[in-house]
Amino acid sequence: MNYKTKTAYLFLFPTVVIVISLLISPVFSGIGMSFFKERLSGELKFMGIDNFIILFNDPRFINNITLTFVYIFGVVILSTPLAYISAIIITTKLKAIKFFRPIFLLPWIVAPVVSATLLFTMTDPSMGFLNEVFSFFAGEETYIRTDPVYSMVVVILHSFWRSFPFMMIFLAAGISSIPKEIYDAAIVDGANIFQRFFYMTFPLTKLHLSMVILMISMWTMQDAESIYALTGGGPGYSTEVLAVRLLKEAFINFNMYKGAVIGVVFILISIIFVILYVLNTKS
Repeated sequence: MNYKTKTAYLFLFPTVVIVISLLISPVFSGIGMSFFKERLSGELKFMGIDNFIILFNDPRFINNITLTFVYIFGVVILSTPLAYISAIIITTKLKAIKFFRPIFLLPWIVAPVVSATLLFTMTDPSMGFLNEVFSFFAGEETYIRTDPVYSMVVVILHSFWRSFPFMMIFLAAGISSIPKEIYDAAIVDGANIFQRFFYMTFPLTKLHLSMVILMISMWTMQDAESIYALTGGGPGYSTEVLAVRLLKEAFINFNMYKGAVIGVVFILISIIFVILYVLNTKS
């Protein structure tokens, strides 16, 4: 290592230390808090893993985890096919594509709380037209915000609407990196559009897909503001995913220690997602 390289690392070292400390210290602080319980007197009591045992014996918490995975699965399943179709469209050389590209990005640009508030108005029991749409397909009078199933469907659709543009951009980058000569050869060999996708586009963008699914899953799991703005976790606890439960416990009920326990579970689930991604990229 020469003198210039050592000097560069020396100047970067303080910044790296500050960034790591700001990222790592809250994690260890939260893990430490998760082993304690605050009494009404303000005294702290060491609970150890009893906090986690109590939490996992809580049916509401199990429901939170179940809804979180339903939420993530619904968003990913809906986003992936539309993102692939949109990515293929925007990577073509048609002149009209320049007009559609910014339109596809609009859901991603809009702030989640803003779009959730707009959807909240659209599902208003007295004036929201989406109630009429759902009532038409259901065959009976339906109020979205008072129905547990429809509320979850709307929450998933809102997150899917916001997520697919990012997935589209990621997949479009992967599709653009595939040499055009490969597709030309496939066309000469008589491969139709579906064969070209399943035997060429999909395998060659599998790494991009795995990476973007991991990112979308992590973002979806952490999404509390849009769900809280849209349904508040209701009706009842029907849309109360883990992030919303954490928000309520830590910042509404001011039970920071219980929030820390939920935060540690959050970290463990995130680690599982990362492990699955690494195993998938190696296979």
